[in-house]
Amino acid sequence: MFPLQDVEGDTERYAHVSHDPAVEVTHAWEHFWENLRWFTLCFFPVILLTVIGFTVNFGTEEHSVTAPWTTYHFTGNLIAALVLAGARCALIAWFLSHLFKDFSFIFRTLAFCLFFLGGMIFLSLWDSEVKPGVVGDPIYDHQHPETMKMMGP
Repeated sequence: MFPLQDVEGDTERYAHVSHDPAVEVTHAWEHFWENLRWFTLCFFPVILLTVIGFTVNFGTEEHSVTAPWTTYHFTGNLIAALVLAGARCALIAWFLSHLFKDFSFIFRTLAFCLFFLGGMIFLSLWDSEVKPGVVGDPIYDHQHPETMKMMGP
């Protein structure tokens, strides 16, 4: 078994280290300003964007955009929610990129989660009736709907 703490060794090692209160206070102030910068540039904007998105009405009038394959309906609140969510995600990603080194375990885990989420969204659309015959529905036969009727008892 290895001891969790070497009290005697620590005492011997730190016997020769001088503790200058002025240096420690300066070091504490450096940490304070660094933490204040992180809060004002990252965490406070995330909180502010969340509050703005929750309290401000950006418009409920429905607008439409027609693409060759479909028509998209949206409101000002929906667009604002997507933009604010993207901004919050960008701020959090910026913080995580400074917190962890590149290609670390956390980023591999996040990449796997995004891949898994994309797969689940695809499977949900594939097995839905959102756009029958276009997105896909492996259970319902859209070419021969009469074959899909429930048989009586």
